[in-house]
Amino acid sequence: MNKYPFKLTSFLLVIGLMLQLVTGVASAEPAKVSSDNDFQKPDQWKMIEPGAGGAFFAVGAGPTGIAVAAGDLSGPYISYDNGKSWETRGTEEGIIGHTHFSMVGFDPEDENSIFVGAEDMMYKSDDKGKTFYPILSEDWDPFKRTGTFKVVRDLKQGELGTKYKHPLQNVHDRWADVPFEDGGLLYFTALTFSKSNPNIAYAAAHGDWEGTDAIILKTTDRGETWSPVKAFINEYDQEGKLIKFNQDKRVQKIVVDHKNPDNVYILSQTDGFTGSRGAGRGPQNAIYKSTDGGVTWTLVSGDMLTYNITSTIPLYNNDGSAVYTVSSAGQAVATTRNSGSITEPRFVRNMLDIEMDPVDPNVLYVVKGARGSTSIPGNGVYKSTDGGATWKLLDSRIGAIKLKAVDNDPNKTIVRRIIFNGWEGTSEANTNPENRSYPQVWESTDAGETWTQVASPINFTFGGITHWYSSMSAYSKTIATSLADPDVYYWGDGQWVYMSDDGARNFRSAGSIVHHEDKDGKWYTTTGVSNVVSFTLKVSEADPNIVFIGNADIGMWRSLDNGRSWQHANEHGYIADWVYYGGQAQAIALDPERPNVVWAGLGGAYVEQLMIKSTDYGKLGTWKSSGTGLPKANTRGSQTGDALRGLSVDKTSPTNNRTLYVVANDIVFKSVDDGETWSESLNMRAVLGKTQYPYQSDYRADRQASTAVDHTNGNYVYAGGADGFFRSTDAGATWEQIGGDEFAGVQKIVISKQNPEHVYVAIGQVYDEDTWELISSPGLYRSSDRGEHWELILEDEFLRGFDVNPHDENIIMAGSSNVWMSGGTAESKGALLTVDGGKTWQQVNEGLSWPFVRDVEFNPHDPSQVFIVTPGTSHHVRYFDFSKYKVDELQAMQKLLDQYIASGEVNGPLVNQLRNSLEQAIHQFSKGSNKQAVKKMEDFLKHLNNAPQQKNVSSDAKEKLTKAAEELIISWSK
Repeated sequence: MNKYPFKLTSFLLVIGLMLQLVTGVASAEPAKVSSDNDFQKPDQWKMIEPGAGGAFFAVGAGPTGIAVAAGDLSGPYISYDNGKSWETRGTEEGIIGHTHFSMVGFDPEDENSIFVGAEDMMYKSDDKGKTFYPILSEDWDPFKRTGTFKVVRDLKQGELGTKYKHPLQNVHDRWADVPFEDGGLLYFTALTFSKSNPNIAYAAAHGDWEGTDAIILKTTDRGETWSPVKAFINEYDQEGKLIKFNQDKRVQKIVVDHKNPDNVYILSQTDGFTGSRGAGRGPQNAIYKSTDGGVTWTLVSGDMLTYNITSTIPLYNNDGSAVYTVSSAGQAVATTRNSGSITEPRFVRNMLDIEMDPVDPNVLYVVKGARGSTSIPGNGVYKSTDGGATWKLLDSRIGAIKLKAVDNDPNKTIVRRIIFNGWEGTSEANTNPENRSYPQVWESTDAGETWTQVASPINFTFGGITHWYSSMSAYSKTIATSLADPDVYYWGDGQWVYMSDDGARNFRSAGSIVHHEDKDGKWYTTTGVSNVVSFTLKVSEADPNIVFIGNADIGMWRSLDNGRSWQHANEHGYIADWVYYGGQAQAIALDPERPNVVWAGLGGAYVEQLMIKSTDYGKLGTWKSSGTGLPKANTRGSQTGDALRGLSVDKTSPTNNRTLYVVANDIVFKSVDDGETWSESLNMRAVLGKTQYPYQSDYRADRQASTAVDHTNGNYVYAGGADGFFRSTDAGATWEQIGGDEFAGVQKIVISKQNPEHVYVAIGQVYDEDTWELISSPGLYRSSDRGEHWELILEDEFLRGFDVNPHDENIIMAGSSNVWMSGGTAESKGALLTVDGGKTWQQVNEGLSWPFVRDVEFNPHDPSQVFIVTPGTSHHVRYFDFSKYKVDELQAMQKLLDQYIASGEVNGPLVNQLRNSLEQAIHQFSKGSNKQAVKKMEDFLKHLNNAPQQKNVSSDAKEKLTKAAEELIISWSK
């Protein structure tokens, strides 16, 4: 159980917890679930989802087959069993920076040594990826690109930004007031070790996440220290005049001669972030070679190629450098042409991949071509037998190249070409793999002379969702060969991770597997690799087996076995350009008594949701439109709809004719006919004198909304959003605002199941639309009188969702997350638990690599089961024995003091004074000497209020420690 110094609004009392197990009434339709925790590790969160996805930027496997997939939202995922199961790695395992990872590297001999690169720094693991250590610099100069980076295994608090350059400061932030900060940020994209001398390795980095100022770093001590050997930065004369434009390279792949580590090749290639950077349209796509250990580089040019051009393209000199002019502002401007013919080196643009023969390092294979375009002549696979001096065209098809040695003879080398061409989910016909054109695998068993197709789309098993196979990263990094077996490949694309262990004859999903199959079709479950933005999770009050989840991109999924397996519910016709394979779902409501009835907002984007309803457990084919009367003013381009959030059901309304509430954009709508038609109940912005918010494709955290209806009296309805919090006492006929701007930013509203007068609301950060100053007061608030008065029970600037245990409202789980729709650096606290009604809070992040929790949902039937929604790592479940989390008065006092000491809010000589007084008080109390214990606690207060010591205690620490001590004195004096 992690500890954190929290600000508390009152202090610690002993609370007896009475946990009641209530058996829910299960429907006849869902499969019955045993009451044991057979899919749950003890005292840890377990990922439950269908096998989700997000952009993966690098993959690979080491010398014993340990695999790593680098995701953009939730860091590196590691598999120790050939891709069958995966584990996340984050702050709990030593990652101190961003969640976005873009590089994977392995020592070719030592399985313990694994390297991963993020958008700010590189890390090394010494224990097979169980823990990671940052690689930092004390002397890095971001302008000259000089300095040394080293593995830091004993990083202490406060050393970033002082002893070590702070890697989280973007030295090339073009929008900052000071455009160049003294930071150590580097965006890593490639790393390769020498096989003949594993002391030597090369890595590629860039000044920021979309930088084209490539830097080649080198190590000669197996990755312990790194120094730049080449920086592709612009060259200036003594007067500051630009004389050579070099900042047009984005190095995605490094190939090292397996006999001579001084011979190195790099591939510069466009990725998802650099399409409009550099000289012209993105970075140069070319191959360069060094024969002196990376110090100097020459273009691998092939021969000269003449061709006609019909669109605007940048021009290059014969040495590969960009042709440019200098503007009056001193900036390099690419020279371009859009017609006529040009002559240039054959390999100066559109280079897709490079591989070195595993037997003869003088034999190279490269691929030239643009995916989806054949307009430039010269596309195809080329081979060189003289280290890149001359080349032969082998085949006109393009693809990622992979090699396998045979009999130690380069003439027998097996060459495999894996071809895919992006999205094919735009028609019903393409739901059948037999009608698809891609992916394909072609193979040559004679070193590229002849080719045979060995795999087609029918050889690819995609898992629960099949809509996408493309690369958000560079093409060359999409598919990696395991160092342990040349027939094993890992494929990370713009959405998923796949693998093959039979020489690319078949690929299967490495993230989604079939759990079981029944009359409704296949049901899927995750292997542990996720990387998805998740919105919401709902458990049925009518049947605990029924769980629905809503996500970005992969849309809505249903489970009929308490989250063990999943089937997608993305109904065709309501998901816009996702067609049959995905969507966006955030608003979901399950009928509290009819297990078969579910309502949801589903669409192609967050701001174009359509209200739909199923009366058959959410099966595909059973969803119907249920949104008559809801506004449809947004026109994103693919579907007209609304930003639907905060869908709730009035439990007191007739069972077969429910009343529901939902927020469409910032307007509360009400339905009194089971969701068929809707009418406006409250325009939150209008009553506050604000114009309509321009929802376009807005995924901001502060634009959330929620509604809740009293489960005993449907007249009491609560609603809130980005602009405020409102209450109705007449079933939505009239409304009154609660709390003013401080209660802007409503994230979620929960009414206690034990006492409906107790209402809870989570408030997030909201900034003034004109001044951008914080106007809300983030935290979790509780009212004991249906909203008349409020108390803050958890102060947290990143509070998102929460839930109150339906059988004991002293038990509350809250979710804190500073990331929302994308990744970032961890600043939040994750899962927070109180068992004493908010007096004390504890972090319960065991099993979570990142402290990001977006929402919480208790099982309404089983008070020990809790579900959470985590951005990047999807949905999790955990069973709790809440009695373990009770804290007695003395333990709490010690814990509070220790937390303030650890945070530095109590420091200097005051530390020992307070500790000594508290220890003596505890000693006296344990002997039964309450009067002496009180005296020692009074000494504690004297030290705390001693004038010379006020510089050694924060005002918050003084206030909370004083209150805690006074409560102990009162308790002991009785």
